[in-house]
Amino acid sequence: MKEITFTRKELYDLVWSEPLIRLSKKFKISDNGLRKICKRMNIPLPTAGHWQKIKSGYKVQVTKLPAKFEGNNTIKLILRNKDGSYVEPEPSQRSLIKKEILNDPKLIMKVPERLSNPDPLVLQAKETLLIEKRKSPHFDGVLETKPGELYIRVAPSNVARSLRFMDAFIKLLIARNHNVHLQYGKIKCAINGIDFEFSLKEKMKIVKPKENFIKNEFHPSGKLAFIVDTNPQKEWKDTSELIENKLLDILIYLEIKSSEVKAWKLEYERKRKIIEAEEQKANEPFIRKQTELTSFANLFKQAVHWQQTKFMRDYLTLVIQNGRTTLNGNAEFQEWIDWAKKKIDWYDPFIQAKDDILNDADRQKLIEIFNSYK
Repeated sequence: MKEITFTRKELYDLVWSEPLIRLSKKFKISDNGLRKICKRMNIPLPTAGHWQKIKSGYKVQVTKLPAKFEGNNTIKLILRNKDGSYVEPEPSQRSLIKKEILNDPKLIMKVPERLSNPDPLVLQAKETLLIEKRKSPHFDGVLETKPGELYIRVAPSNVARSLRFMDAFIKLLIARNHNVHLQYGKIKCAINGIDFEFSLKEKMKIVKPKENFIKNEFHPSGKLAFIVDTNPQKEWKDTSELIENKLLDILIYLEIKSSEVKAWKLEYERKRKIIEAEEQKANEPFIRKQTELTSFANLFKQAVHWQQTKFMRDYLTLVIQNGRTTLNGNAEFQEWIDWAKKKIDWYDPFIQAKDDILNDADRQKLIEIFNSYK
């Protein structure tokens, strides 16, 4: 018998990864039993229709794990085969990535107490925030970086802390062979070729004024939140554990999410190509018919072109025959005959003789004009 111990957070991730009915087949527990455990540990569950929406490609709302919980923080579940026998669990993607990260000495999971040799993006954000801070030294609101910079929005008292966190995060990504870059005016991190926009903000608290007629005010709470713009949006914030201690969770989430998005894109592209091929196959008879009609129309135009040439040659022959009896030896008449022969040879589709004045475009224009005659 193989027992697996899940922390409250790990069980939360598990029940939001696939339906309870499917999980109950993996573990020696019913879906109702698993639901009761989650209720006891204050773990929210997906609402009805959640998995169907995901399957249909709709955005879904993920209920965050409540921070407040005073009960047992772990639970043991037993893994089983379809035939009911117990099996050794295969390591999850999360556990494999976590093990790989923790075994890499190059990866520093700790945010330093002082900013040292900061990344250029952090240096740029620092300069902006300090300039804003100097403008209003007694400012009690939040400072914000400019568009095209790392997005940081915090109170003056949290500027240093936010810069150290962002610097540690960026250096961790680079050490993990990911990168951070500017795209469409926003700083994004690229994880396995998938871009994610990220930001660091200070949570705001509502302060009710003494006078009822004055609107509520929003003041900095001192608590930071690191946000990644995924679907759904993911947020790590200060609780009893500060976000500085959540770098590992953030990195694991981004790597898993990038794999999921990449797989979805590949599947989407595969299906798109299949649909495209089916549409092309369905349109083949129509395309073939249109091609045949176009080819036949061109054949008809060529025949008409030849017929026009033949018509002019026959006409010229009659003119010559009639002219010999009335204008025999007339130089002007002979000159016109020579001119007409050359022009007909120029117009003839099988000869297309060169002309000193007219060119191919002129011939095509005449063809269009003649074909418009009724």
